[in-house]
Formats: sequence, structure tokens, C-alpha cells
Amino acid sequence: MNVVTLVIYAVLVIGVFYFLALRPQRRRRRAQQELLGTVKKGDEIVTTDGLCGTVRQVGDTVVVLEIADRKKVRLLKSAVSQVLGAQEGLKTRG
Repeated sequence: MNVVTLVIYAVLVIGVFYFLALRPQRRRRRAQQELLGTVKKGDEIVTTDGLCGTVRQVGDTVVVLEIADRKKVRLLKSAVSQVLGAQEGLKTRG
């Protein structure tokens, strides 16, 4: 094998790695940032740990989530996994 062949193989491996690993990860990160930007007071959300509740307050990095009647928790905004919308998602809260 000569040096040119090795360089071509290295470029191909790096290209495949980029398209299979790095590019989709960037896309997911961008989608998560857009999701976090849409969180507003009154939205029903699900966290990465599975907590479900209603957003009562939104800060730059913290969200106050009401998980039961008058039971509130503070979460990092980055812990939000899904936004279900305003009062539409969780009908079985008790």
C-alpha cells in the first residue's frame, strides 16, 4: 500500500464517521435547544427523568414545575424532554 491509498482510506473513514455520528448529534442538539426555547408558563412537560407536570415559572436556566396540587419542584431547563402543550397532555394527574 502506498501513502496515497492510506490517505484516501483515512478521509473516507473520517467522512463516514462524520455523517453517521457527529451530524445527527448536532441535529438532535439543535432540536433540543429549539424545544427549550418554546417552554412557557402553563405548558405540560415531561422531564428526562419521567416527571410530568405543568410549568409555573420559566427562568433562563431553571423551570418551576407543579407536579401535584401546590407541589412544585425546580428543574434545570435542560432536563425538559418533551413539551406536550398547554394543558393538553396529562389528563390523569391526581
